[in-house]
Parts: sequence; structure tokens; C-alpha cells
Amino acid sequence: MNTTKKRIFGIVSDLAFSIAGLLLMNGMLQLLINPMLNNWLGETEFGNYQSIFAVVSIMGTTFGVAANYSRMVRSREHADTNGDYNIFLTAVAVLSVAVAAVTLIGYKSFSVTHFILLSILTILTVLRYYGDVNYRMSMNYKGFFLYYVLITVGYCVGLLAFKYISSQWMLTIIVGELAAVIFVAINGSIFKGKNLLKPSENFKGNIKSVSILSGTNIISAVAQNADKIILRLAQGGEAVTTFYVSTLLGKVISLLTTPLNSVLISYLTKYEGKITKKIFSVFALALLGVGAVAWIGCFVASIIFVKIFYPDVYDTARQYFLLANLGQIFYFISNSLMTVLLRMATEKYQMMINIVYAVIYAAAVIPLTLSFGLWGITIGLLIANGSKFLIVSAVGFFKADKPEKKAIESGQ
Repeated sequence: MNTTKKRIFGIVSDLAFSIAGLLLMNGMLQLLINPMLNNWLGETEFGNYQSIFAVVSIMGTTFGVAANYSRMVRSREHADTNGDYNIFLTAVAVLSVAVAAVTLIGYKSFSVTHFILLSILTILTVLRYYGDVNYRMSMNYKGFFLYYVLITVGYCVGLLAFKYISSQWMLTIIVGELAAVIFVAINGSIFKGKNLLKPSENFKGNIKSVSILSGTNIISAVAQNADKIILRLAQGGEAVTTFYVSTLLGKVISLLTTPLNSVLISYLTKYEGKITKKIFSVFALALLGVGAVAWIGCFVASIIFVKIFYPDVYDTARQYFLLANLGQIFYFISNSLMTVLLRMATEKYQMMINIVYAVIYAAAVIPLTLSFGLWGITIGLLIANGSKFLIVSAVGFFKADKPEKKAIESGQ
């Protein structure tokens, strides 16, 4: 097998393992865990669960993914150490406890038990989002796949624990996240060593990198999960359940952003060539094509899937399938294109894009939701996510062919 074929085979194999792991985990969540919880909790409580878990997801995708991506890109400059990122994650753990308290008070469901469980769940979720970097840095996608297999098994064990031991739904997710963190702590290297909390000589640059990415991520993370929070506060748990079911297949597709971007950034950080306008345009058009196919697939699959797994919500939700899923698809392809942009420019460009996106999101989603309910949030998300794709495409095309700056500034 010649070098080119080996490289293509390697990329396809890595992408397959990466997607398989994420699909297994999220498939189990959507096909077993969430339908069972919906049946056992009822529409209102299931919506409340989704709105609380939205906050957990925001913390995980903001800080866990920021540390993950920062370490990946900084490793290109040989400037990554365990201590710097563990110090950052320790600070995030303290923040997670405060966020748990504020969330439960805001939702008027505070209790000592809920507070302890939500704090643990949030901390473990941040660590789990960060933890797969252990396998991505070494491009060990078989290890990456096993990491997500263990999460999946943990969720199933947690579901049994919820049913037969405790009535706390958070226990279901905690068991899965804990399994992953224990696995990487034993099997990996990122949580090992004598200087686990000792800053390195690159501390300033690493912390600047992860802080900028956290600021960038929090905007898109809030946007991806704010629908559940807004609907919970404005219309209650049942509205959250209806919209969750309406966008379910689109959100599953959007979750492919993580494995796709994992492989993209792994190879882009090792690619020494320049990203030209032609290359960037090919990326953008390819993503549009994939998005179009995924949109039609999500619409058709939603009709079948929701009818089988969420029959009580089907009649209410089906009218939103087409446009609600399109909004999620635009989110998916925009974030993948942002990963290419990370290779071409500093994180400041991503920050500026997400600030503009946040303004459009707030201007469209919030007033439309308050005025028109579920239809309002459907149209608002479509406007916001479609605009983001256009903005990322324009900035990427502008930056292509120009002299590249380091994607992560040293901060020295």
C-alpha cells in the first residue's frame, strides 16, 4: 500500500472509530436512556431534566472542550503539560459547584441532594469532555472508541441504578461520566505525574489559550442549549419536551461535530501547508452537501423515530420537524467550518464571530420565543444558525491564502 493510500486509510479509520464511539454513546442516550426516563418521569419532569442537563452540557462544552482543543493545538508547539490544564480544571470545578447552586435556585428545585448530585455531575462532565484528548493527542482512536464504550456501559448501569436503587435521574449520567474519568486516569497520562498541579514555564500561554477558547465556546454552548432553558422559564417542562423531541435527530447529527472536528483538528495541526481559498471553499461546499443530505434524512427519520419512541409527544411535535432540524444542521456545519478556521487564524476571530452570533441569537430567538412560543424558537434558531454559517464562510474565505499566524498565541 503506497503512502497516499495509507494516509487516506488512516484518516477514514480514525474518523470511523471516532464517529462510532460518539454514535454509540449518543445512540444509547436517544434510543434507550432518554425514552425510558421520559416514560418513568412523565413529560413535565422529563422536560425539567432536559433543562437542568442543558446547564451541565454548557459547562462541559465550554470548559472541557476548550481545554481539550487548547491542549491539542498547543501540543503542536510542544507547550502542553498536565499541571497547567489541571489547574484550570480545578478552578472550573469550583465554578461548577456555584453554577449547580444557581441553576437549582433559578429553577426553584433546590435541595441538598440535588445540589450535591448536580455538582458532581457537572464536574465529571467537564472532565469527561476533556479526557478524550489523551487519545486524540496520540491519534489512538481505538482508545478513543473504548473511552466512549465505557461511557455507554456506564449510562446503562446508571439507568438500572435509577430504576432500582435511587429515584435521582442524575445518577444515570454520573455513572457513565465517572467510568470514563476513571478509565483515562488509570489508562492514560493526562491525570498522572508528580506535578499534577504545578504550573509549567508555558503556563501563561496555555491559560491564555484555554481562556480564549472558553470564551469562544461558551457563546455557542449557550446557544446550543439555551432553547431548553428559555422554554423552561417561559413555558414550562412540557414545552421543553416537545421541542427536544422535534429537534432530536438534528441534535444527534450536530453531535457528530465533535468526532468530525476531533479528526479534523488532529490532522490540520500536523498539516504544514497553507489553507487556500480553493481548499476552504471545498470544505464549505462539502459540508453544505453533507448538511443537505442530513437534513432530509433527519426529517424522514423523525417521523418514524418519534412515533415509535415518543408516541405521546408525536402529534404535538411533528409540525416542527422540518425547520427545527434544519436549524440544528446549520449549527453542525458551522462548527465544523469553525474548526478549519482555527487552523488558519487566531482564536480572536472565533471569539468575534461568536459575539456577532450571540447578538443575532439574542435578537432573534428570545423575542420570537416570547411572542410565538415553539414556532418562535424554531424560526429564531434557523435565523441565528444560518447566519453563523454565512459569517464563518465569509471570514474563512477572507483569511484563506493569507500568511498564517499561530492558531494559539503564546501569550509570552
